[in-house]
Amino acid sequence: MRQLILLAVLLLWLAPATAGEPPEQVHLATNALGDGMIVQWGTAEATTLLCSSASDIEYGPDPDSLNLSASGSWEMYDWTTCVHTVELAGLAPNNTYHYRVGGDGEWSDVASFVTVPQGSRPVRIGAIADHGISSDAEATTQKMRAASLDLVIHAGDISYANDVGSGGVADQSLWDDYQNQIQPLAATVPHMYAPGNHEDEAYYEFDAYETRFYTSGSNPFWYSFSFEGIHFISLSSEHDYGPGSQQYNWLESELQEVDRQATPWLVVFAHRPMYSSNSAHGSEVDFRDAMEELLYDYGVDLAVWGHDHSYERSYPVFQEEPLSNSTSSATEPYRNPGAPIHVVVGTGGRSLYDEFEEPQPAWSAYREASYGYSVFEVTPQGELHFSFIRNSDGAVADQFWISKAPSPGPGSGDGNGDNTTDPDGNASDSKAGWQQKLEELPGPGLPVALSAMAIAARRRRRLLEPVAGQQEIGDAFGQ
Repeated sequence: MRQLILLAVLLLWLAPATAGEPPEQVHLATNALGDGMIVQWGTAEATTLLCSSASDIEYGPDPDSLNLSASGSWEMYDWTTCVHTVELAGLAPNNTYHYRVGGDGEWSDVASFVTVPQGSRPVRIGAIADHGISSDAEATTQKMRAASLDLVIHAGDISYANDVGSGGVADQSLWDDYQNQIQPLAATVPHMYAPGNHEDEAYYEFDAYETRFYTSGSNPFWYSFSFEGIHFISLSSEHDYGPGSQQYNWLESELQEVDRQATPWLVVFAHRPMYSSNSAHGSEVDFRDAMEELLYDYGVDLAVWGHDHSYERSYPVFQEEPLSNSTSSATEPYRNPGAPIHVVVGTGGRSLYDEFEEPQPAWSAYREASYGYSVFEVTPQGELHFSFIRNSDGAVADQFWISKAPSPGPGSGDGNGDNTTDPDGNASDSKAGWQQKLEELPGPGLPVALSAMAIAARRRRRLLEPVAGQQEIGDAFGQ
């Protein structure tokens, strides 16, 4: 069999050159530093063994004169779609570039993208999960096209190709259909992904996910990148995440090295949620038990999840205890809330799960089973505004604000990581964290008070402990 395969490859190499196949499935990704653009596309080849199509790009600031060019590489797995990848570097910030992909006489239509603003304006990030192919999924894509986004993060369950197929083999043509469906958005706005359970496909396992999407770093399942003052960490809830695992050790090391002066905002996204009150799946308790303390101790601001096909937003929470019961507003934002806010965004297009637990948990601030998408806007002044927008009426169903700017009033926190948050979402250093937390509790609350005291003590210990081979953790936060 091996000899036959080698013979087939040889014959393909000796065959006369062809013009290649028409480009399709064009999509963008950002590089690790957010200062370049990765352009990818597919071509439908005659064989799974060799790609006959070129991997070229022509681009420039003028759509009528694409005077720059670049070439890249291609990759295939056991499917006839060849995935082409080209990196564009040296792009001017806050500029529009026009481009087309292909080569050898087969070119795509001209598309365009806008480079990062580099502090000249707010940056807008879209967030979805559980997308798939349906009229509702297409509606989500179309509405996101009009949202003036700079980046999209996708928290897993992408095409659902594993749901279709015969003989125990996932139907890879659904990947082609899905990527053509999202091309109007993905060819203009970079997308970054986390793997979901539906990316683990019959026969192929994660081959399609690994081949079709660019990820920065050496591991395609957990990686990080920076984008306009935000450091993003993509995790895998589908691989070993327990203490001592490769992923856990990588995450701890990554969190230690984040420069919070260069990237003040820290956002984590993965598929299975640490917090969900939807009984269709609910909270992934093992995942939360393994990794939540790292997110808390290193000051993660926002955690974005999928898996449950609904929207849900938590208060700032740690170990199921809310650190604030404020809903926040533009004039009264969360100021250094002290724990991550968790958001489930599994509303991209698959059938909705309207199976919320009752009573609503104390940590759950808002929940709704509607199709839609989420956007968070981060300003150069240190404000984050998060919104969930319904597809059906275009209304903002839920929103919240977080601020890293100094409080305009007395008693503001100093941003050193040991601030506590009052019921209105404001931080203060005027008292020891545990003492203020105790006084904030409404009515009898000794068990919660003891928990808050333990949380504050653990954070202080971690911040004071030196890390072998590294600066102290406080230095990693730029302190």
